[in-house]
Amino acid sequence: MDATLGFSDIYRQHAAAVFRLAWLLTGDRNDAEDLTSEAFARALAGEGRIVHATVRSYLYAIVRNLATSRLRRPAVEVADDDRLAESAAADPGPEQLAELRQRLARASAGLATLHEGERQVLLLCGLHGLDTAEAADALGLAPGHVRVRLHRARRRLEALLADPLAD
Repeated sequence: MDATLGFSDIYRQHAAAVFRLAWLLTGDRNDAEDLTSEAFARALAGEGRIVHATVRSYLYAIVRNLATSRLRRPAVEVADDDRLAESAAADPGPEQLAELRQRLARASAGLATLHEGERQVLLLCGLHGLDTAEAADALGLAPGHVRVRLHRARRRLEALLADPLAD
């Protein structure tokens, strides 16, 4: 561990970001808390020194590996359809609600059909708002690979949502 920063300093600086990544990867607050705790415990118990310049990447890699081993294909939870429909339109009619539910179902099904790497990149960039460099750091990839995965994931979802007959 870096002599200038104690473990508690590292925790204070990076815990929120590590938790956000864990929550994005698992979709569950309790699992995210467990993964965050486990990541910091493993970092503390690690035999090597923690280099401050790369500590966030190191913690992200631990969380990513733990999430992958626990949840091979995580289910993406979608909020209650009626609540989403109400926030999308103040007074939606029955046709609008039905169309929104169909689009949400297709989007959810589309997310489930994406390759794991594409889904992770889409969730990190699209849902959490990370830029490609931050997502690359979180996933241990080159930024170019993240951009390619993001492009492919968006195209697949666009095609699915554009086709009203898609299941």
